[in-house]
Amino acid sequence: MIQKREQFRADVLLVFDVLAVITALPLGYQLRMSLYSMMDTLLHNVVNPVLESLPYYSWFFVVGIPVIIVFSLSSTRLRPVYKWRNLGRQVLFLLEPVALIAFILGFASFLFKLEVSRTLILSYLFVLYGLMLLARAGFLVFLSLRGNRNGQRHVVVVGNTPRIFEIGKKIEHYAEFGYLIEGYLTDLVPPGNPHPVTVLGRPEEFQTVIESRVIDEVVFIGSGNEDLKLFERISMQCEEQGIPTRLPLDFFPHAISQPSLDFIEDQAFLTFSPVPHQIPALMAKRCLDFIGAIVGLIICAPLFLAVPILIKLTSRGPVIYRQIRCGLYGRKFVLYKFRSMIDGAEDVLWEIRHLNEMNGPVFKMRNDPRITPLGRILRKTSIDEIPQFLNVLKGELSLVGPRAPLPDEVREYNRWQRRRLSVKPGLTCLWQISGRNEIDFDEWMKLDLQYIDNWSLWLDLKIILLTFPTVLFCRGAR
Repeated sequence: MIQKREQFRADVLLVFDVLAVITALPLGYQLRMSLYSMMDTLLHNVVNPVLESLPYYSWFFVVGIPVIIVFSLSSTRLRPVYKWRNLGRQVLFLLEPVALIAFILGFASFLFKLEVSRTLILSYLFVLYGLMLLARAGFLVFLSLRGNRNGQRHVVVVGNTPRIFEIGKKIEHYAEFGYLIEGYLTDLVPPGNPHPVTVLGRPEEFQTVIESRVIDEVVFIGSGNEDLKLFERISMQCEEQGIPTRLPLDFFPHAISQPSLDFIEDQAFLTFSPVPHQIPALMAKRCLDFIGAIVGLIICAPLFLAVPILIKLTSRGPVIYRQIRCGLYGRKFVLYKFRSMIDGAEDVLWEIRHLNEMNGPVFKMRNDPRITPLGRILRKTSIDEIPQFLNVLKGELSLVGPRAPLPDEVREYNRWQRRRLSVKPGLTCLWQISGRNEIDFDEWMKLDLQYIDNWSLWLDLKIILLTFPTVLFCRGAR
């Protein structure tokens, strides 16, 4: 509805901005020459530094065009119409790319010892700023004129929820794109409003209304089974007459999942995803995992030599402890750790399970008799987990993510707790930096779900940075 028109607006402005960068150089060059000519006429004997020929300054394009493209892609496309349509905002907003171009031009001329007149740079930036601002003013005038003529899109909002009036107001924000609220079809009484709200009738009278009026689009707002039946009837009537129908995705009862539209060939699917699904960000996370694991293994290489020797000298059994854990969506994998317990510790767990100090299915005990003296040091300093960098390289673990549980623990999870399996487990997590073993099981699970619901690369980096002091000072370790 709005997105495609916003995309068109962004593309048009990007073209105008690139043309402004190209046009500003000859215009700025001429402006600078004219200014010195006028000053010489008025003041006489004004020193006029000689400029190189215009082609000499073509490298301005190499600086200006990339800056403008990056600026447009990162800012203009993401700036909604109700923010950018205000020219007062644009006066300040456009100073950002112009200031950046000024800095790069000045730095490049200093670095490469280029002969560039400061007054030429100022003239160039002045003309560029004016052209970019003029393009936006012209585009706003064009949208305003178009919205007040035959380009109007008459919209009817249908539904029996108070949100219809809220959605209607949001659509009115985009009058520059020609959107006009024709009226509402509802059983509700409009709220008190300084602006009159036109109620065209009840939803059952929809067919009569669209036959008697010019209607370009229909927006349906509702919830529940009864509204679903009403939407089905109205959408079929719109389809018969070629009228587009809009339905907000929050029509469906999902508190966490983010909706998106996917395709398998020509079949469209409405997808509700309760986990992060931004492919570029997830690829960046995997790259961070791989690089971080390599760096971790290099830094910890001396420990890979010293710790195995100490383990062999202090207790019998293998150096590396292998344990089956549950990964993404319950996939089982072998987790590696430096052995910190006596050999065969799992076989005697039943003897001390009644001493568990953690609620829930997880076993935690402050003075677990199965832990060796060296193992207690390894656990306190988290050195026992260094081999898990190998799991990260294999793609079974991530640097950051919920801790990988045992299959027996997963079998005892409540249904809401199983959602922590919907992302790849990690070496560190919010639980790790929030107290670790000092936190009860339910709070631990909530922290994992909080991480999933608020995931971002910045959150991963923040957790990684906070893990260092946590490990260094052995906070919450047992």
